[in-house]
Amino acid sequence: MLKNQENENKILADFSVFKWMSFIPGETSVDDIAVMKFDGSTTGLFLKTLPTEFFSPCYMIQFVTKGGFRASINNQDYSLHANDGYLIIPDFFMRRLQPTSDHMELYVMSISRKFMMEMNLQFPLSLISHIYIHPVWHMSAQKIQGVIHYFGLLREVIDTKNRTAAMHLVNSFFHFLAGDIAKHQNEYTFFSRNEEITGRFMHLVDAYCDRHHNLDWYAGQLCLTTRYVANTVRQTLGMTASACIEFALTQRAKTLLCTTPLPIQAIADQLGFQNQSHFGTFFKRHTGCSPAAFRKSPRDRPYATQQESSVTPAAH
Repeated sequence: MLKNQENENKILADFSVFKWMSFIPGETSVDDIAVMKFDGSTTGLFLKTLPTEFFSPCYMIQFVTKGGFRASINNQDYSLHANDGYLIIPDFFMRRLQPTSDHMELYVMSISRKFMMEMNLQFPLSLISHIYIHPVWHMSAQKIQGVIHYFGLLREVIDTKNRTAAMHLVNSFFHFLAGDIAKHQNEYTFFSRNEEITGRFMHLVDAYCDRHHNLDWYAGQLCLTTRYVANTVRQTLGMTASACIEFALTQRAKTLLCTTPLPIQAIADQLGFQNQSHFGTFFKRHTGCSPAAFRKSPRDRPYATQQESSVTPAAH
């Protein structure tokens, strides 16, 4: 996990454009947890914060309260407007396309892998389905006011540097969001055992996919049979458990190829493959090209432009 955290240093951003920002420092340039509000020129936001293309180094959730923009998440295009939110996890590929308004008000929360693992949060089903299938959702004006209220509380707690209190509040916040999403999906806010198991499984996948590729290992951690876990995940998410593991592993591989100078053999080792050949076969099956070709393609190197940029990250 520490090696993965090193990649978080690749994101450079100027936070001076935000109206306010509260954070608890982490071990890397990505804080353990940070909440911030932007209210101003859309041009300033897009030019000075994150690069045009990047792999998310952390869990990130944003809410648009005024204005809007178009973005690509894992190569799917979305249009975000007032009262829209989205949630992504580490290694998701983001491409900001362009703003759709001159002025924007935006609330942002970022959470490091380390903070999330210590919190041991198990995502409710409705959040899982949005993260992996449709990460953008619309909220009512009343619910957005609830989001703003939560951000205010988080800001106060984070300013005290009380990590434990922040963890409890973030956990409550995610379940608040899950309840709203579930309502729109005509689902119950109290989730079934199948949904609970799926949430625990996805949490393990995010934490250990670079060390364990076999579904048997995850089933063992859940104290369940492999067949039971496979059937549960497929019934709950509509995709196989193995596909979930392979998707997370592919995203992790893309991040390492684009954001580190590590030799492909070293990346194969770090991701738990027997050798470079096995890694190359896996990667090509899931992306259509070899690791070397992916790394050489300018289109798939989201940090190239950012590293050449003269924008200096703010010291926060």
